[in-house]
Amino acid sequence: MIFISTIRIDKKHLKLLDRLVSHLTLRGKKISKKDLVAKMIEDALIAEGLEENEVLESIIDDHAWKGLDDIFELGIKDLSERVDEILYQSNGEE
Repeated sequence: MIFISTIRIDKKHLKLLDRLVSHLTLRGKKISKKDLVAKMIEDALIAEGLEENEVLESIIDDHAWKGLDDIFELGIKDLSERVDEILYQSNGEE
């Protein structure tokens, strides 16, 4: 199954992509922009130590993420809603 996705790229990087495709074509390696981007994504995954078909676990299941509950138990029930107020409180001063 093929999924189609559109990405927007700024003029600078579009010119660089065109330049790279042209360079590869002149070296006898004809490749489309789509195929080149796909290859770069696959190479980046390998460089980061990830496998293409690796099933990524949910961050919630990550051991380090679970440990945050123990480390940052502040006793503030609505912390996610009041984080800015708590972090940047001005003690009544503006």
